[in-house]
Amino acid sequence: MKRLLQKKNVKQLFIVAVVVAIVVASCIEIRGVDQPLTVKAGDTLTVQVKAWMDPYWNQPQSRLIIGFLAPKSWNARQNMRMFYTSAFANGTMSPVSGNATPLNSSQKWPEAIMERVGIGGNYINDLEWIVYQSDQAFDMSDIAEINATVTIKVKTGPENLRVKLGYFSASSAQELSEPKFYGKWFTSCLDVTDGAGELIDFCSPQISAVQPSTATDNDIITLKYDEDAIDTDLSGADKVFLCAKAYTTNGEMIEVCSQQDVSALTALGGKKWRIDLWPRAYFNLQETQKLDRIEYYYTDITGTKKVLKQGNTGDPFVFKFRCP
Repeated sequence: MKRLLQKKNVKQLFIVAVVVAIVVASCIEIRGVDQPLTVKAGDTLTVQVKAWMDPYWNQPQSRLIIGFLAPKSWNARQNMRMFYTSAFANGTMSPVSGNATPLNSSQKWPEAIMERVGIGGNYINDLEWIVYQSDQAFDMSDIAEINATVTIKVKTGPENLRVKLGYFSASSAQELSEPKFYGKWFTSCLDVTDGAGELIDFCSPQISAVQPSTATDNDIITLKYDEDAIDTDLSGADKVFLCAKAYTTNGEMIEVCSQQDVSALTALGGKKWRIDLWPRAYFNLQETQKLDRIEYYYTDITGTKKVLKQGNTGDPFVFKFRCP
C-alpha cells in the first residue's frame, strides 16, 4: 500500500511538472540569425531570421511582427526591405504605422520593444528599433506551430562602425505582457568598413562618445565622457571641462577651452559625464561659416590634466559633421 501511494505521488508530481513546463514554455521565439560578420558602408546587408511561433491561443487577423535594431544613421525604415517564407504562407512585410501599438498597450511598437529588450550589449544609445509587419493577416488560432524564415535587406549607413544588431519577433494579436510572448536576439559585433570618418564603436566601452553619431553644426549634439572606461588622470575628478577646437570648411580654427560654466560637463552619477552643445552658438559662428569638424579633449579645473584618445596621451577626439 505504501509503495502504491509513493507511485501515485510520483505520478502526480510528474503531471504537475509537465503542466508547469507548458505554462512557462515560450510561445514565440527567434531560433537563429544568419548575419555576416562584415559589410561595406553603403552596401546592402542581407540577414535571415528564424522565427518560431506556437499559436495555440485565439488570434484571428494576426500579423507577424519583426523588429530590427540598427544605428539611427542608417535610416533603416526607408532603406530596408523584408519578406518571409514558411510552410504556412509566404509574403512581404511593410513598416507598421507610426501610431500602431501592441495589443493592450499605450506604447508605440518601437517604444514597447525598447522598454522590454533595450539595446543589448551596445554601449552607445544612438540606435532605434524599426518595426515591420506582414502585409497579410491570418487566422492563426489553434493551428500547427510555424517556422518562418524572414529575410531582411538593409542598406548600411556611410560611416565606419562596429555594432551589435538586434532582432525581435511577435504577433500583432498577442500582447507583450510576458517574455514568452515575444522573441529576441542580439548578434555579435558587425563591422561596417570602407566608410567615412573614424570608427564608431558601439560594442566597446567608450571614454568619449557623441550622440547622434551623424549631425550638422546646426544640430544639438551630446558629448559623453565615461571615466570608468579606463583609468585616466581625471579619474575621481570633482569637475570636468571640455576643451575644443572647431575647424570650418575653409580652414579657419575657433577654440573654446576654459574652466568656465559654459564648458563644464554635468555629472550623471556612476562616473559618467555629459555636455550638450549647439555648435553654431558654442563656437559663435558667423552666418557664412560652416564647421567641418571639432577636435576635443577633457580637462580638470586646473586645465593641466587631460583625457585624450588613449587616456592620458594620444590625439584628441574628433567629430566630423555630416548630414544625417
